[in-house]
Amino acid sequence: MNNLPLPIQLLPCLVVPFVELFPDLCLGWWLPPSLKIDQYKKMWYLRAPLQFIALFPLFDMLQPICSANESYFSLIVIGAIVSIALRNFLLSKEVDRVTSTPLWGTNLPWDKRTALFVVITSIKPTDINKFDEILAGYVSFATKIAAAVMYGIVNILRQHLDEVESLKLMAALAAFTVGGMGIGGTRHGSVRMDRFFRYLFGAGFIAILNYVAEVSDIVLIKSIK
Repeated sequence: MNNLPLPIQLLPCLVVPFVELFPDLCLGWWLPPSLKIDQYKKMWYLRAPLQFIALFPLFDMLQPICSANESYFSLIVIGAIVSIALRNFLLSKEVDRVTSTPLWGTNLPWDKRTALFVVITSIKPTDINKFDEILAGYVSFATKIAAAVMYGIVNILRQHLDEVESLKLMAALAAFTVGGMGIGGTRHGSVRMDRFFRYLFGAGFIAILNYVAEVSDIVLIKSIK
C-alpha cells in the first residue's frame, strides 16, 4: 500500500473521520456522547450535504475502477445516498421520541439522562398508531446499508490487489466496522473506549481511501498499457 498522505482529490473525504473525532460538532453519523440531541437534529441541513460532498470524491475516483460493471457501481452510489438520507430522517424520529418524554425535559444529571436515553431508544413500540416511534426503531437500518456499501467498495478493490494487500484491505475494513460498532455501543459509556473506537473507525476509513487511490493508479496504468 502506498504511503500517506492521500491524493489531493480524496482529502475532502477526511471530513468523515474528522467529524467523528469531534462529535459535539453534531455533524457526525452518531449522536454525540454529550447527548446534545436537540442541536444534533437542528444541524441536519449541514450534516446531510456534508456527508454527500465528503463521499463524492471517493465515488468519482471509484467510477473508472468499476467501468466494467457500471450497474454494480450504480448500486453502491444509490446505497450510499439512501443510507445518508435514511439516517438523518430516522435519527430525527428517534430524537423526537426521546425529547417528547416528559422526564427528558427535567434537570437530570448526565448519567441519569444517559440511562434514560438508552431505555427510551431500546423499547420497541407496540402501538401501530405511533408510526413515528415505529420508524425510530429502524434507525440502525441505515447504518447496515452504509456498512454494505463499504463492503461493496472493498470487494471491488480486492479484485485488483494481490493476496497480501487484499488481506490488509480486509483488516482495514474490519477496523472500520469494529470502530463503527464500538462508537454505537460505547458512546454513552466509557469516554476512553468511545475515543478508541473513533480513532479505530478513522484509521480504517483512511486506509480504505488509500487503497482506492492505489487501485485507481493500477487501473490507470493497465489502461495505458
